[in-house]
Amino acid sequence: MKKVLQYLKDYQKAHFDWKLYLTILAFCTICIILNYKYDFEDGVIDSYSGEPIKWLWMFLFHGLPFFIVCLILFLFGKKKDWLTSKSYWVKFVIGFGLLALDRSFYGFDEWIKELPRLEFYFVIRCVHWASSLILAVMPLLILYPFLERDEIKNFYGLSWKKFDPKPYLILLGIAAVFIGIGSFIGDIQDFYPRYRGSGANLYLKAHPDLSEGWLVAIYEFCYGSNFISVELIFRGFLIFAFTRTLGGYAVLPMVVTYAFLHFGKPVGETISSIFGGYVLGIISYYSRNIWGGIFIHLGVAWLMELFGWMQQ
Repeated sequence: MKKVLQYLKDYQKAHFDWKLYLTILAFCTICIILNYKYDFEDGVIDSYSGEPIKWLWMFLFHGLPFFIVCLILFLFGKKKDWLTSKSYWVKFVIGFGLLALDRSFYGFDEWIKELPRLEFYFVIRCVHWASSLILAVMPLLILYPFLERDEIKNFYGLSWKKFDPKPYLILLGIAAVFIGIGSFIGDIQDFYPRYRGSGANLYLKAHPDLSEGWLVAIYEFCYGSNFISVELIFRGFLIFAFTRTLGGYAVLPMVVTYAFLHFGKPVGETISSIFGGYVLGIISYYSRNIWGGIFIHLGVAWLMELFGWMQQ
């Protein structure tokens, strides 16, 4: 725990500027208010589901906030080289292009649409959760040697070197307390457990002899795999790929972009993602690996499921 606290202390000492932070926070707050007032992601972007143009929507939806925060850093005189850096723009297009593909690709629906109706919904939900491993994680790892030729081969933080799980166990224990308290809030009860809306009840109708425990295990495994992808993209790629041009300030645009990822979830979860993303980003930046973030993110996700089950 001391190590994590030292990371936070060192980062504030090197990067904290209250005017800069207030400006970024104001930008993020305005975006959150507008999204939840006009239901932008669910009401506008998701209306294009299954259409190729959704890729462009998702590219702009995640790429613009990252770019705007970088522009704020430029205006505050923190980092300026990124604007004319070829490396920055190549990684920007590739990274957000893959993230947009991950969030807009509906080819799997077509490939398994011949499944019986009672089976289709559960299978496609599991596929959607796990598809990030194919659409985003694998391409990033394949492209890594070409994008990061001069970097130590840590594969955007997937290296196990010097990983100590003890601090993250403590953080997860603290998070469990707040999740337990938060589980009494109505919108969280309405949203979790995610398994409840998985279509498993329909699948069981088609296979009455199948134990539901297997479906729970399959769904939660696929659900959890999505958070490995999230950590690799946000705490891995969006930090390590941009430290050459943004330095430690790469944490800040990542945090705002990460908040946008939560716009379809309860507003309390979106707000908490700002603080969680900030802390996990700093840990990733100093530890040079993302396993701590994966450990915490998976733990929090499954705890949300568990407390959701307990509230039913």
